Amino acid sequence: MVFDSSKMAPLLDKQHLARLRQLHQDCEEDVRLLARLAGSFLARVAAQLGGMRALLAEGRVDSLAHEAHAVAGSSGMFGMPRVRQRFLALENAVRAGELEGAESLLAEAVREFELARPELMAEFDLS
Repeated sequence: MVFDSSKMAPLLDKQHLARLRQLHQDCEEDVRLLARLAGSFLARVAAQLGGMRALLAEGRVDSLAHEAHAVAGSSGMFGMPRVRQRFLALENAVRAGELEGAESLLAEAVREFELARPELMAEFDLS
């Protein structure tokens, strides 16, 4: 499944991130924690991507669907709607047994993550 780029969500939902920050604006420690969580999320997903490729190659579809679901949820929480959409599409395809397109869906998901990662890093002043 190839997504129509003209109908794409933004790489980063800055309004969502602003609402997250607003929830924690009264406590500087919470703001720092949110930035640490964002950094941890980015590092964890970067490490998971290779494992997801291996799961697909090994045909371990239940584990792949679980990983895709986890990444989709966290991506949504950190305001990365396109990444979320791609990993949900991968999860749904794998759960439905549609493995022929799973490799390209995973590649699209990885590409969107790689595009969004520097944007999220900039939002939280991560280096």
